[in-house]
Amino acid sequence: MADNLNSKVHTDVEVNISPLPLQKWGGIASFLLVVANLVAQYIYLTGNLRDPLGPFVYALADFLYGPLCAALLVTVLLALRERVSGRAERRMSLALVTTILAAAMMVLVSCVRASSRHYQVLHPNIVQGMIAAGWHFLGWALLLVTSAGWTTRSLPRPLSILSLVAGFLSLFVYLFPNLEPFAAPLVVIWAVWLGILLWRGKPREQAKESKIM
Repeated sequence: MADNLNSKVHTDVEVNISPLPLQKWGGIASFLLVVANLVAQYIYLTGNLRDPLGPFVYALADFLYGPLCAALLVTVLLALRERVSGRAERRMSLALVTTILAAAMMVLVSCVRASSRHYQVLHPNIVQGMIAAGWHFLGWALLLVTSAGWTTRSLPRPLSILSLVAGFLSLFVYLFPNLEPFAAPLVVIWAVWLGILLWRGKPREQAKESKIM
């Protein structure tokens, strides 16, 4: 009886200290991705290098837009790939690859900005090509996620439609830069919606299967 009691206490402790599942981390990452990107864009639009803290603030924006957003974006897709499984495994793996490419472009843009800060302020169009390439890769990722989420019914239909529109616009930002102001808000809404969905956990179908098993 004492052994059974100790085993139960040990099990309860393991449950209490168990790490957050990937779905939860994906939800957190999705919310942080929106915040980090908005803060970085605000700094780029309003920052002033002549201020005493100007260089530090711009360096913070580079970190938020580059390494941090890149890591968060990949985390979101990892969690999303776990959620959207089954027949769409190959599509989600390809979506992860294109997401990594988009994340790499984010880091590259930040590195270029940080290495030639004053020159970039005077010539902001230099990094536009790399930013457009990042949007292009992100567009492919969103379209693949749309296809996988729609066929497996792992994502709500309205969310899939939103990611379809956002992905289509993102795909052609490199040809039509004026599409970026339309694509960006849609991606923000998509990320917030997805964050809520991932935080809630797995789809009902997967939860039922887990209970049966």
